[in-house]
Amino acid sequence: MSDLEKKINFQSIIGREPRSVIFDSSEIESLRSERVLITGAGGSIGSEIVKFISSLDGITFLATDRDEGALHSLSLDLDARALFDVPYISLLDIRDQEGIKRTLGKFAPTLVIHAAALKHLNALQKQPREATLTNVFGTANLVDECMRIGTKKFVNISTDKAANPKSVLGYSKKLAEIYVANFRGPNFSGFTSCRFGNVFNSRGSVIETFVHQILASKPITLNHPKIERYFMATEEAAFLTLKSSLINAGNVHVFDMGEPIPLSEIIENLQRVLEKRTSITITGLRDGEKMTEELFDKIEHSLNTIEPRIKSANLEVEAVENLDLLNFIASRDEEGVTKKLSKMSTLVGY
Repeated sequence: MSDLEKKINFQSIIGREPRSVIFDSSEIESLRSERVLITGAGGSIGSEIVKFISSLDGITFLATDRDEGALHSLSLDLDARALFDVPYISLLDIRDQEGIKRTLGKFAPTLVIHAAALKHLNALQKQPREATLTNVFGTANLVDECMRIGTKKFVNISTDKAANPKSVLGYSKKLAEIYVANFRGPNFSGFTSCRFGNVFNSRGSVIETFVHQILASKPITLNHPKIERYFMATEEAAFLTLKSSLINAGNVHVFDMGEPIPLSEIIENLQRVLEKRTSITITGLRDGEKMTEELFDKIEHSLNTIEPRIKSANLEVEAVENLDLLNFIASRDEEGVTKKLSKMSTLVGY
């Protein structure tokens, strides 16, 4: 761990210790009985999940990503040789239906953890088609193949931006949640989604941006003095995902992330630990951005689960509008879905 990483830790910036992420022996044995396929395995959450799973003796897993550089970095953590000839690393693009068919057909997963996604709000506000192809159709490609080969468990990693969505990113992830929930039933009761807040210091995160600006002595760009966000540690995010596959309490699982944190407080803490100050420029809220994120839709009811730190909710899959959208997704109607997503943006989409 570098000196910078030691300074910028979850407790020093967020102000609380990461919550414990302990599984009991029966849960560990349950995970060991699965054949686990992870998409987006090179990302912050995906790689944390892979590292934990790989620490369990006797578990079979396949870590996939379309980014060979991210897979290379992950493989360095798992095996210092960083070779792609190991059986648990594979390139996979979730937009590629044939690639998904071949990979899942060969590996035959019993549990799929779907962490692959496009997640940058600004980029997707400008390019809703990209959100359609990756976040919506990419998820549908995986779900459809899991249904075809009989994979019983599917955990889709979503975002708090999917609750009462205001952005292309949030709406695309909400559509993915609805598509997954649509297939949850007696034979596929393990199909569910997890909603996360901001994952602390993940690649491309707001904290990474603030750190870069402070170290480069450039003005810190803050959207609004009172804007706030939920934060969770990567180990908490990995815990929620795996725990959701075990407790399986509803269409959506939401982790207790504490109270939302003002970004101005994050900036102050970063400047303190980095022992460097720079000016702050207020830029105004971006298109599709909220002052505070929500965890549940207005029509959703928060339900308790057997895990005190996880709530669940069920989605209105049967709503008329959602049924129309499900048909668009099932038929891969790119124009139909993208047109819906474009309504979430005041920018010109393409």
